[in-house]
Amino acid sequence: MYSEIDVYPRPEHRTFLQTAFIVNCYTSDNAIFGRLDTMNMQNRSGKIILILGIFAGLVGITHLVSYASADYGMDSSSDLSTKIHIGKSDIGANSSSDANMSGQSGSNMHMSGKFDSSTNASVTKSQDESHENSHASANEYESHGHYKNEYDKVSASSDDEFTVQAQRHLYKPGDNVTVQGSLWSSLVASLGNVTTVSIQVKDNGGNVVYDGKGQIDANGQYSAEFQLPSDAKKGAYDVNANADVSADVLNTLALKTKDTLASSTKIVVVPPNAMSVQAEGHDFDVQVASNSTSVTNLNFDEQNKKLSFTVQGDDGTKGVTEVTIPKSLLSGDLTVMIDGQAMAQSDVVETASTDTDTTLELNYHHSTHQIDIVGTNAIPEFGTLASMALVVSVLTLVVLSSQIKRIHL
Repeated sequence: MYSEIDVYPRPEHRTFLQTAFIVNCYTSDNAIFGRLDTMNMQNRSGKIILILGIFAGLVGITHLVSYASADYGMDSSSDLSTKIHIGKSDIGANSSSDANMSGQSGSNMHMSGKFDSSTNASVTKSQDESHENSHASANEYESHGHYKNEYDKVSASSDDEFTVQAQRHLYKPGDNVTVQGSLWSSLVASLGNVTTVSIQVKDNGGNVVYDGKGQIDANGQYSAEFQLPSDAKKGAYDVNANADVSADVLNTLALKTKDTLASSTKIVVVPPNAMSVQAEGHDFDVQVASNSTSVTNLNFDEQNKKLSFTVQGDDGTKGVTEVTIPKSLLSGDLTVMIDGQAMAQSDVVETASTDTDTTLELNYHHSTHQIDIVGTNAIPEFGTLASMALVVSVLTLVVLSSQIKRIHL
């Protein structure tokens, strides 16, 4: 006899059938446990693969979506709708044909020449030569970090005892205008107690849009700021500055000195046009304001990261164009070319740079020119390759997700 807990009898008491039953039980148990171990390992491996696959897919999709969203500027405030398609625009119409914006071209360039609706005199030979010289030496400007954000100030000297200039050459209705200048120290000494300069700005119809004063500091510098009306007329504006001298002092001055007590310059006021350019299936608005008779053929070359357009105006006149470029289209270090030659840095000013746009002001002598703006960063190629990667990521998620049921069976 043996106890109830003795499941299998001792060998000497087993019959043949009992021995066979015991062997079969051991074999079955091992097979079952082996299959269970295999299934558990497969389940664990499958779950690990599934988790890694889902994680990789999510990372890929998130990266692609954020990449496209960031570089295309797709946010709730974005407006990439077409405003004006490519073609001849009326930017600056009647502004170039009746204007002569002569001035110095170089480090001290300013808009100080005639800009009269009744006169269309050509620029002087010396000014043309100065402008050509600036382009002849343009190669030295091809590699640069960035353009200046304002023109160099014209300092008063024995040759120009009283200067006046605007911070920019072109303004839009509603813009703030800064007028600045200086008086030569010898002139200040001869004037005695002069402390202010009267500044008056008139539009092309002779209407006064600003009448104020600038305070002269110890260095003979002065400045004044005013805002253009939101409905300011398009065209050339006269900026006149006069040193405020009392009648008693004025009577003691020589005629030559009296002639130096006034100075003038010109600015252009032009409303902007929104011109549309397509890239990677999206419309981008490029804001352009110009006194040129026409601005046409706006085009973007994705491969060469180049924005191009054509400006045209009457020969012998000075042209100025302001262009605002979305950084989602073109950004980085920008180089401006005119007819294939890099423009001198003194002819280009970066008047504004925000998180979304870059604004450049370009100066040139009129005829017909092609302007190219080349950047170092352009709109990403979120095209066929990226779309395929996105589709593959989604399909991978679908396939992996379909394995969940099998893994749990």
